[in-house]
Amino acid sequence: MIQELGTLGRHAGELRAGGHVLNQDEVILPRLARATGLGFALYLGNRRVATSTILDAGRAPPLDAYADAELVDICLRRRELFTGTLRRADTPYLVMARPLLVGDTAGDTAPVGIIEAFQDERAYYELLEVSAKRRAAAHTLEQDSWADSVESVGTFLDDVARRLQLLALNGNIIAAQAGEHGRAFRVVCRELGTLADRARGTVTDVRKLLQTMGTDNAADDPDSASR
Repeated sequence: MIQELGTLGRHAGELRAGGHVLNQDEVILPRLARATGLGFALYLGNRRVATSTILDAGRAPPLDAYADAELVDICLRRRELFTGTLRRADTPYLVMARPLLVGDTAGDTAPVGIIEAFQDERAYYELLEVSAKRRAAAHTLEQDSWADSVESVGTFLDDVARRLQLLALNGNIIAAQAGEHGRAFRVVCRELGTLADRARGTVTDVRKLLQTMGTDNAADDPDSASR
């Protein structure tokens, strides 16, 4: 977004992009903060000239203060990307910063400043925890729904197995009464009984699998013991 404003440079103590003065910017950085959920700061040389932040990103650092020594060393002296944790006013911040180069090209010109993105570390991990719990809850609901669906299929197969077994039993009785004429029918009844046994075995296997999955999920859930 800053590059789209024009060539970056220093003019009379001001950080400019094209014809736009970025000192105390109240347009570009707030848009970046809202789009990313991070706080941002701009430095002219090693002096902070603009900041913007949102809820959970942390406090905006004061204007006209100087950059942390780590940022100066890595971004201004080495012209490299900085990623790490910085402590400010007893609060740890996750920080990513890079040098601002004139024209944003890596020529021989010294960096004109720094652009920094920051996030309150504690708030970040709290957000991660909340997000993880929500995903876990959604996953549990999905598993419960799936288990209910499988159990419905199991109940249906159980009913089919019972009906097949009953049909096979009644068929065998009729075949026995028919004597030699019922021999072929007895073969059919025997196959019906075998099919019923397989259906019943499948239902048993599925229920054992569901029980095992439920036990594994309970072991993986840190709150299961308290429940």
